[in-house]
Amino acid sequence: MTEFVFNVAFRRQLQEDTHHYGEVTFLESVLRPGMTVIDGGANCGVTTIAIARAVGNKGHVYAFEPVPEYFASLQKNISRNGIGNTSVCNLGLSNKTGPIPFYKHGEGSGCTPADNSEEIQVDVITIPEFLTVHSIPKLNFINLDCEGSELLVFRSAQAVLLEQAPLIFCEVHRDYLKVLNQSVEDLAKFLTDLGYGVKPIQVEDLTTPSDFGRCSHIYASMDAE
Repeated sequence: MTEFVFNVAFRRQLQEDTHHYGEVTFLESVLRPGMTVIDGGANCGVTTIAIARAVGNKGHVYAFEPVPEYFASLQKNISRNGIGNTSVCNLGLSNKTGPIPFYKHGEGSGCTPADNSEEIQVDVITIPEFLTVHSIPKLNFINLDCEGSELLVFRSAQAVLLEQAPLIFCEVHRDYLKVLNQSVEDLAKFLTDLGYGVKPIQVEDLTTPSDFGRCSHIYASMDAE
């Protein structure tokens, strides 16, 4: 799925990958035209392009991918799909700004080592600093897949979450969270303490209610019941 054009044929192909198809389907159900979105851990851009299409010309997407080869694929797919409302950033999101060790494995990457992973150096930035540097006045939505560092990202963005209340869709990586002495429950509690309603989501089966013990993602909203 390195190179693709997000057309009807690709959507049919995507249905064979229940994880990615579920992510795209859920995102399309909650995004609205005109939203400003951060897409952290964009990889080759499947969710990025789905988000860009959903928010339309009046919206904007800031897609983050720190690994150079994934970033190159992201750029090519943005161009290949004629996407004009997306800025791509060769950065990761974290709780600090600057270079950090990063671990590339298979088609993924993250701040925690994995089996047979390759250590590289990447640059990261916090959400508040990025918004300030680029004079972005309002953030409506955060889509995050940072392979375990999500809680670090959210903690550093606490003021933004409280002031702007962006919707949040976040993938859960239990093994990587455990390495950082964190859990899905810690992630949910942090957001709940800020006033968010947090819902566990299983993207492989969006029709069946999930729980925090087996969810693939969480969805958080200040308006959630």
